[in-house]
Order: sequence, then C-alpha cells, then structure tokens
Amino acid sequence: MVDVLLVEDTDMQRALLRGFLTPEHTVVGVAETGEEAIREADRTAPDVVVMDIDLPGTDGIEATRTIKRANPEVAVVMSTAMVTAEIRDRATDAGADAYLTKPFSKDDLLATIDEACGR
Repeated sequence: MVDVLLVEDTDMQRALLRGFLTPEHTVVGVAETGEEAIREADRTAPDVVVMDIDLPGTDGIEATRTIKRANPEVAVVMSTAMVTAEIRDRATDAGADAYLTKPFSKDDLLATIDEACGR
C-alpha cells in the first residue's frame, strides 16, 4: 500500500480515480490545481502523485517539476487525454516516472503506480 496524492481538476474524474485507488492504496491528499498539488505534496509527503496534465493555473508538468525538485524520491504518474510526443517529452523532462493516457482502467492505474514506485 502506498500513499497517493491525487491531482485532478474534475469532480467526476477525481471520484473515479479515488475509487480505483482504494482500498489498494491510501489517498493522503487531493488537489484540483497545480498550485494546490505543490502545497499538498509538501504537506502530505506522498509516495506517488497521480497528476493530471491539464490543470487550471500551473499545469501538471510545471507542478511535477516543482514537486520533483523539492522531493526527487516521490514518483509521479502523469495522466492526460492529450497524446503527443511533445507532451510526453515535456512530462519526462519535468521528472514524470510514468504516463497514462485517458481513459484508462483501474488495473492500468494500479500497475503503473506499482511500476513507478518500483514494486
């Protein structure tokens, strides 16, 4: 079981992902914006962040860069419906450990988290 910070700006997607994550993992925090994600990562010290890329304000890529700079050990799983090589490259450059394309299944999410955390 790992501690997860869930970063998603839509209520329905947050609820779906929370359902996917529990009871296998503990959701230690939830954020709707990149700025909130940075604060919550500092406050909760998660093992992994499930990070939407398309967020209001600071996007998920820049939030990931800031989080990884402060805590390089935290794993970040990026999630987005935008599938381009440029986005993947930017996410990787920011420190993302894994990448999921929406929509994805519970099994895909859990397997990706395990892989990103080295389990």
